[in-house]
Amino acid sequence: MTIEDAAWKAVVAAPVAAQKVAAAPAAAKSADMKQEPPLRLACVEICNFRRLAKTRVELDESTTILVGANNSGKTSILTALKNFLSDSPGFRAFDLSLSHWGTLRALCQKWEALVEDPTTDNKDVEMWDEQLAILQSCMPSIDLWFDAQEGAFSYVRPFMTSLTWEGGPIGVRVRLEPLEDSTALRKLAWRYREARAPVKGLPAEGHTWPTDLLDYWLRNPQELRRISAYRLDPAQGPLVRPEVQDPQPLLKTAAPVELVHLRNLIRVDFVPAQRGLGAEEDEMRTEGASARPGLFSNQLLKFAKQYLNVVPSSHGNKEDLVKAIGKAQLELDSSISAALRPAMEEVEELGYPGLHDAKGIHFRTRIQTSDLLDHGTAVQYRLDPEVAAESLPEHSIGLGYQNLQSLSFMLVSFRAARLSAKQGLPVPIHLVMVEEPEAHLHVQVQRNFSLKAHGLLCSKDELHRGLRSQLVISTHSSHLAHGDSFTRLRYVKRIPSDGAGKKPSTDVVNLGDVFGDDDETRTFTERYFQVQHTDLLFADAAIFVEGTAERMLVPMFIKQNFEALAKKYISFLDIGGSHAHRLRPLVERLGIPTAVITDLDPVLPTKNAKNRTIRAAVHIAGQEGIECGNDTLTAWHPMLPMFYDYGKPTEAHLVWTSATGVKVRFAWQLPVAAASAQWPSSFEDSLILSNIDWFKELENEVGKDGKKVIHRGALAKVIGTVLDHPDHGELLEELHRMLRGSFSKGDFAASVFERMEKGARLVCPAYISDALAWLHEQLTSKREETL
Repeated sequence: MTIEDAAWKAVVAAPVAAQKVAAAPAAAKSADMKQEPPLRLACVEICNFRRLAKTRVELDESTTILVGANNSGKTSILTALKNFLSDSPGFRAFDLSLSHWGTLRALCQKWEALVEDPTTDNKDVEMWDEQLAILQSCMPSIDLWFDAQEGAFSYVRPFMTSLTWEGGPIGVRVRLEPLEDSTALRKLAWRYREARAPVKGLPAEGHTWPTDLLDYWLRNPQELRRISAYRLDPAQGPLVRPEVQDPQPLLKTAAPVELVHLRNLIRVDFVPAQRGLGAEEDEMRTEGASARPGLFSNQLLKFAKQYLNVVPSSHGNKEDLVKAIGKAQLELDSSISAALRPAMEEVEELGYPGLHDAKGIHFRTRIQTSDLLDHGTAVQYRLDPEVAAESLPEHSIGLGYQNLQSLSFMLVSFRAARLSAKQGLPVPIHLVMVEEPEAHLHVQVQRNFSLKAHGLLCSKDELHRGLRSQLVISTHSSHLAHGDSFTRLRYVKRIPSDGAGKKPSTDVVNLGDVFGDDDETRTFTERYFQVQHTDLLFADAAIFVEGTAERMLVPMFIKQNFEALAKKYISFLDIGGSHAHRLRPLVERLGIPTAVITDLDPVLPTKNAKNRTIRAAVHIAGQEGIECGNDTLTAWHPMLPMFYDYGKPTEAHLVWTSATGVKVRFAWQLPVAAASAQWPSSFEDSLILSNIDWFKELENEVGKDGKKVIHRGALAKVIGTVLDHPDHGELLEELHRMLRGSFSKGDFAASVFERMEKGARLVCPAYISDALAWLHEQLTSKREETL
């Protein structure tokens, strides 16, 4: 065996032994731990970071899924966690909250007025201390709240505030502190003054650098890299006092804790949304430093460098070495596969649907004497595991498969990095954040992603049972969001500016406690969302409709009559009046403008042969004793005691306002003026009565061939009914009878939809038109700033 053979065998055999050695110190520690990890990150409070002026996020013990509309702050939450908890903070000037820009500019104006270098003397000490406090109050910070049990004592000891601690909350504030003291502030003020002096008299429109302190920091971001950690009082934190919304003030005398203690407590890894997947532009190019980081092969090479002890080497093209490499190549293929197989088996657990997808991964070495590492492993995929010659290169596989494999191996690599700590034991908490993993993935994979992804982060070894892995996912996919329990969803909610100086901000709603102890309603909502795949959690507004016909035709009326509203992201929920009221707690917590378009469902109580009261559906014709049979209108709003009050509703009857200011506009059928004020009780008869002349004209409709159109199905029944009953009162009665018979509402709606799609303009029933106008007003009156 050549020296090169022996060297390569040692390389690929090393990881198993190395990981066992790394895990050995953890064994003694883990043996004494309880089955349940004694430490978890329970809550974070982010302040002054972008639009996160004061935002609290409660974290699930395993997986937290962030949902919400675009520009709500999901990415900002992940970025804040990454910046504060990673080894290399990456703050930039625009990370500072918009609400503090004015304060910083006011400081700049004072510095511009400086005449002498303030670093040459110690005058005005109080003034500079005050300015330092003002500047520091504008800086981003994050409060980390840990739920710790007694077994976590050695990890949380540096952050304890009591000598009698026996388990409970532990609080840590991490704060951006660009300046350590007032002396450093004096130096910054003079540097800024010197930079500003040559351009001070130029027009502001020219944007000559620096326009202000933020502009100055954009060119000097290295000044925004210093962070400090402090202890917090657990008794004043959200785990003990959740009703207190403001983060506790930090004492002026508070002493910072060494950051190394925080690094020993929690590790953070981040997977960005843009992972560089796509087709290969040049099949012959190398896979070195310029390679796209998202490709699975690059993840594999990175893993090999770190955990297989593969060291790059450069050699001359000697003939004997070339022969040795050729001889080693076959053994190297199988050895690398054996070394990586445990990790690859876990990656393959996520699976991928389809009969014709790649069935397995193998490794074909391409060793070059100029650069062994860059060509050490080439990932290829076999469509038929039995035919080795028919293999495809990585870039030939679909983007979904590339994304799935890349994501999976990133998670496995993160776990390996955590367990293979260079010094000491693995950190007790591993926080991994994944931004929008759903790109290119099939629906089935999205539904199962969160559960299986968390499994890849957790060690299967009993030695590590005391370690906790927590996953935070941000997503725009309703399939991914509803594939898990509501208890793990966090709705990131936009809070617009109030027009009186308050800047836009973000609130985070824990959807796990929206329904309180009402498990039945929560279960109903979870199942409804899973079946309907509703996008309510990502919308700007919501419209609840009664059935299929409204779901098809209301969007068409919006398209025809409300052009601006059609450009908004509106979620339609086909839920019906019997169940819409069950979503009241969710609507209230989401806080988005909502219109509930529902039916009156008039019923008349009567006695049957056994003297039992039954409520039979009737058309509205002035009968006494009619009741509203719609549970949403009777249990949520407006809950009118007299049925005929629904015919002349006031503004208070139509709009429900919660204690927190959330508004919901209710709409139900009203008398139709064009039909002699007849009062319909469903969408279909209201649509027909509002468009009697249009339906009559269809009787004489002529096609493109010049021949009379023969109507069939439900549409033909409606046309015939309208023609046969010129009296509007009789027409309403007949429509009620027809609609509750064998009439196909779906067929009728599809026929009308087809004609509206071709340009036919129908009159939108007034009760719906008024509700849409209200919704349009609500959306256009809100300012949705981007910061």
